Formats: sequence, C-alpha cells, structure tokens
Amino acid sequence: MKQGEIPVQSGCEYKQTEEIRIASLYPSLQRYGRFLAQNKWDGDDIAQEAVFRAFCAYKPCSINQALLKKIAYNCWMDTVRKRKREQLIEQPEQEGKETKQKNSGLVDHLLSQLTLKQAVIFALKEGFQYKSKEIAEIMQTTEFAVKSSLNRARKQLNHPETDERKVTFTNEEEERVFQFLQESLATEDPSILLKAIPTLHSLKSQAVSKPVLSVKQAPSNTLCMAA
Repeated sequence: MKQGEIPVQSGCEYKQTEEIRIASLYPSLQRYGRFLAQNKWDGDDIAQEAVFRAFCAYKPCSINQALLKKIAYNCWMDTVRKRKREQLIEQPEQEGKETKQKNSGLVDHLLSQLTLKQAVIFALKEGFQYKSKEIAEIMQTTEFAVKSSLNRARKQLNHPETDERKVTFTNEEEERVFQFLQESLATEDPSILLKAIPTLHSLKSQAVSKPVLSVKQAPSNTLCMAA
C-alpha cells in the first residue's frame, strides 16, 4: 500500500466494525429501555427487540443512537397496546368467574336457610322484582300465601335460628333447583327458572303449566338480601 492511500476494508471487516460500533450504543439503549418500562426485565427485552428490528430494517451504517431509541419507544408502545388488549379479553372471563362464584354462594345461602318454595319465591321477588300478585299466578297460589312466605323468608335470613349449614342435596330435585336458581341469577334471566318451575315436583301443586307473565330482567344488584 502506497503512502497516503486509505486501506480498504473487506466486507467481513466492515461488518465487524459496524457491529462493534452498534454494540457500543447498547448500554445507553438498555438504560433507556428500563426507563420506559420502569423495570429491568421488560427494559432489557425492549433494548434487544429494538436492535433486532434495526438490523432487519436498516443498513448497519445507518443505525445510530437516535434511531435505536425511536425503535425502542415504538417497541414499548406495541407492548403496552398488546397488554391492554389481553386485559380486555381476560377481564370478561374473570368477571364471569367471579359472578358465578358470587351467585353460587348466594344460592347456597338461600337454600341453607329456606325451603325450596321459599327460595324460589324470594328469588322471583327480590332477584327479579316480580310483584306478589304475579308470583302468586306463577306459583298458582294466593297472594296472601306468597306474602306470608316472603315474610318468613326475610325473618329467617335476617335472624337465622341456626348457623348457616353447608348445602347438601338429599335428592335430585334439590340439586336442580340450585342449578336453575344459579343460572337464572348469573344470566339475569328469570325465564330459566320460570320454565323449570312446572317440572319441579316439590312445587308442582303450586305451579302453572306455562308462565303467562312477561320475563323481567334482574337489577344489577341481583338480590337485596340481608346477610
């Protein structure tokens, strides 16, 4: 090589030089990533992803600190948006599980303190806001009998004579009542319970063959019941 000539790097040497240059930018990029994420693990992931995206989209000679930080910021925004989408998907599922557990405990409480008839009447009144006269038509009994049943149910729930016991089913029908009550309250759809009433032998003498009343929607606070 003559004096004054600039040595020409081979492709391999040039690549190594650029990689060394970009590697020198990494510590600053890593600190920036941790600043964005406010934790070490996510910050390091952001820095690594930014370098990967930079190599995929740009020539090594055009990669600099400003570009890497811009890519890192976009990586973090993508991560934030992804997590928000996941939360929106998971939230209804979680709420559904919590609602099911809540309603299951509520029905347990009703059946641990009340008879099957009282539990059904109480759910129609307090859970779905049916009037006593409407419940009497559904149960094919008198309005006085419904009011008496509700009065006894409220007294028992407010001042139980015995401690709440674990609900155990002595027959298949009790289990069916539990399921119908739970499903109706969970879906806020009384039609599930109304359609089942005529099939329940313990209520058969009081049930109409087909409910003639309009189906009501349950209020948001499904049962206004004293603990």
